[in-house]
Parts: sequence; structure tokens; C-alpha cells
Amino acid sequence: MKLKNLADAAVAAVDKKLQRFDPKWQARNGAGGLRSRYQDKTGIARYREWRGVKDTFADYGAWLNNLMSMAAMVAKAPVPVLKGFWEYRWMGSYLGTFAFIDRLFEGYRGTELRIAHRNMHCIVASLTNKIALVLANDRRLGGGPLTDDIVPMDEVLPPLFMTGFPTLIPIPIQTLPEFIICDIDQHLEPHYIDVAESFGLAADVCSRCSAETGVAIDDDFPMVGKAVLTTNMPCNASEATSMFQRRRFGMPDFPVTLAMIHNEPGAHPYSTQMLKDAIAFIEKEYGVRYDWQALFARAEHMNEQNRIELEKWEIFKTPYSALTGISESLYRLYAWASVNGQEDRFTRNDRKVLRIMQEAYQRRYQPYQGTTRHRAFLWGPSAVYYTDFPTWIQNCWGVNIVLNMDSTMGHNMISTTDPEQAIQDLALFSEKGVMRHHAVGGWDNVNAVWEWAARFNCDMVIFNDNVACKGMNGVHALMEEQARDLGFRFVFLEHDLEDCRTISRRDMRNTINKYMSVVLNEKPLDETLVDFDDSLAW
Repeated sequence: MKLKNLADAAVAAVDKKLQRFDPKWQARNGAGGLRSRYQDKTGIARYREWRGVKDTFADYGAWLNNLMSMAAMVAKAPVPVLKGFWEYRWMGSYLGTFAFIDRLFEGYRGTELRIAHRNMHCIVASLTNKIALVLANDRRLGGGPLTDDIVPMDEVLPPLFMTGFPTLIPIPIQTLPEFIICDIDQHLEPHYIDVAESFGLAADVCSRCSAETGVAIDDDFPMVGKAVLTTNMPCNASEATSMFQRRRFGMPDFPVTLAMIHNEPGAHPYSTQMLKDAIAFIEKEYGVRYDWQALFARAEHMNEQNRIELEKWEIFKTPYSALTGISESLYRLYAWASVNGQEDRFTRNDRKVLRIMQEAYQRRYQPYQGTTRHRAFLWGPSAVYYTDFPTWIQNCWGVNIVLNMDSTMGHNMISTTDPEQAIQDLALFSEKGVMRHHAVGGWDNVNAVWEWAARFNCDMVIFNDNVACKGMNGVHALMEEQARDLGFRFVFLEHDLEDCRTISRRDMRNTINKYMSVVLNEKPLDETLVDFDDSLAW
């Protein structure tokens, strides 16, 4: 104990001596801030963020951990990975992963930093495995032993029901070349959007659907599997643009068109039957039988992850949650939509993170060094090209995004004993999938934002407004009126989901800046973050 006290005292002395290099100290003392270390217009920092001895070493250790996962990806499939860089435009964008992670957790300290990196490493380890697996079995690159065992699926169709085929590998096919990579590189998807529009796709289509179409036309989807599962999720535009993907894949496909307005009495039986039909389709095309026991085993993992998620929510309601902002929402989105109970590492990570959160709660730990001014609920699909928005708004204005809409996706339990009950549970689980439940699932689901915000003791609601989303047309005045009546601070945040040219990151920040300074009459925590040009940043 004495040695520990001496070590802590030595570290504190070093931190005191070097505090002038800490950008958060600089912001408090008018000597700079978090943006001061960046090259103009870019996301490239001149030097790494100094966070104090312990946090700087923790951050660097996490960097090395992610580097090892990237190296392992190359080691597993060196030739296919190198071919992938040559064949696919999107592969090069993954080189920006480390700069992307640095931006995500800028300003993080202490316990929230360690949790954030734990969550992020889970994503990196999972994603690198997927990239190696897909490229090693991609017909465009020569194929492999598992080529015909992979089932390509639409990225927003939850793959949990597919775990009843233990010999098959469900892969969300758009995730690698389109969805995840847009988080990392804001400049990639505009190319694919332009390709789609040059072939006649209307310019007012949702940029996600446009980008997916452009990837298909550009032949930038890996070619794996024997048949494809598409879906109408999150909206009917997705199913409409799936027809372009079907033509380029050239494989049998089954559209899993789940009920949109799923609160209606007849909706759930319809969705249940769609999942049964999808299972029958895969049995026919792949020549395998569905194994309910295999499903039950993976459903146990998803159930545990959802139970842990609900326990996390109880801590989210307090000021003492060490899991916050983007480290919460990005992890939940990836773990739910892309993994969906298939990987044990996520269950283990959830157990560990919950223990850390509980310990932090017991000692009344306040994240972000106690600088939170407002608790916000983020509603609506977020701009994928500005993934670190929650980090920016906390560092600049002290707005803690307590919970993201995407985190509220299907959290019902799945039966692990009764096949008929299990498939019904899976249908309900899938109906409440990413984006579609909240955006196009009916007015009651959109209007639930106020209940969610009150439940988590939020005083602010930030409503993402994807300008190309037809599902949100006409709700602006209604939402603003209700916000006034219910006493919530409220701001619409316009973006174009995956096309940064329509509404830039800077435009989004200006919307928040005007609201915080003019409407709320508040001063920023860090002046360097109020207005800057990051148009050239990945």
C-alpha cells in the first residue's frame, strides 16, 4: 500500500508538471484546446493527445491492441487482403481506422476512456475477422473453402435467426464496403452515390440506399455464398434499391419483408411467417436443415447481452455512468446489428464493462471530469459521416448524449426451449431493428422519444433529421410543439446520412453552436471546437 501511495504521488507530480500539454487544461486556461493540435482542414493531429501519465499509457496500449488485430487480419489471409486493396476502393479507407478511433475518444479520461477502448477493441477484433474471412472466400479474388457456406444478408436484417444453421456463416454484406467504412471515411460514399445517380437513380433517394446501389453497380461487393437475403428494412427504399444488388449478385434471393407498422394486430404474425419462409429458402438453396438447439445456444448469448443492456440502462439514468456517448451507441449498434449474439467475446466484454460501470457508480464517478451541463437523448438515424459528433458536443458544449435511439433496438428475450415461441420472439426482435422501428414504424414509435428522454432524466432532445428520409417528412412542427409543452430543450439536426456534401460536419456543428449560444445563451467549454474546417478529414 505504501509503495502504491508513493507511485500515485509520483504520477500526480508528473501530471502536475506536464499539465500545460493537456488540451483540456489549455481550454480551461485560455491557452488552446482540443483542436489546437490538428493540421488545418484535416483530421490529422501533429502529436498525440496528452491525457496524464495513466490515461496516456492506457490510450497507447489500446492503440497497440488494435494494431495487433489489424496485423492478425493480414496474417490470416495475406494474399486475399493485398488483392482486396487492389480490387476494392473501400479497402484503402480502413487505413484511417486509427485516426478515426483517436477522434472518437478525444477528451476521454479515466474510467470512460478504458470502457470506450474495451468496447472499440471488440468491434475492431470482430470486424477484422470478418474482413479476412470474406476476402479469403471472395470469388472475385479466387474463392476459398468457405465460399459456399457464407450467407450474404442485408446489413439491417438481424442475423440471429440464421444461427439455427450452425454450418453456415451469415455475413451482413453491406457492412464492409458501405456502412462501417462510411463511419471511418466521409469521402468514400459520395463516389458510390454519384455512380448510382449516373445510372439514373433519383438524387432525392436516401444516401444509404444510393451508396449501396453504387457499390453494386461498381462491382465492389465481395462475391460470396449461394443465395442472398434482402429486406425492406429500414424502409421500403432499401428493398427498392435491393433490386440493383440482386442483378449484380446474380444469385437466388429472398426478400425478408417484415411488417413496417408492426404495432398493428396482423403485423406480427406476418413477420413471423416471413422468418419461417426465409429459413425454408435457405434450407432449399444450401441443402441444410434448421437446428433449433443451435439457435437456442446463440439466443442465450443475445438474451444475456440484452439483460446486461437493461442493467446498464439503470445506471444511464444517473449522473454516474462511465459508459457514455459514442462508446455506448457505436458498440450497441455493431453488437446488435452485425454480431447479434454470434460472438462470445461480446458477452464477455458486456460482463466486464457492467462490473466496471457498477464500481464507478458505487464511488459516484462523474464522466468527462464533471463537465456535463445537459443530458441529451439522441433520436433518429445519425449522420454516418460524423460518427464522433457525440464526442464533439460533449467536449465543446458539455452535452452528454446519455442514450442513442439505436441503443433501444430489439431487447426482448428469445425463448430457448420452444421453437414456435422462439420464432415469434425473433420476429418481434427483428421488427424493432436499427432505424426502421423508430423512423418508419408508425407515429407512436416516433413519438415515444419523449417517454425515453424522461425515463433517462434528459433535459434535452437532439432530433437527427436525415433530409432525404421520407419517413420523417412533416413531423417538425409537431415535435417542436411537444418539446415546448413538455419542457425539453430541443433541436433538429439536419444531415444527409452518408453524403457529407449536402450538409457538412461544419454545417451540423453550426446548428448546435447557434442553439447553444443564441437560444440557451451558454459559453463553450473549448473555444477551439466552436468553428473549424475539417472538410479534408477522413
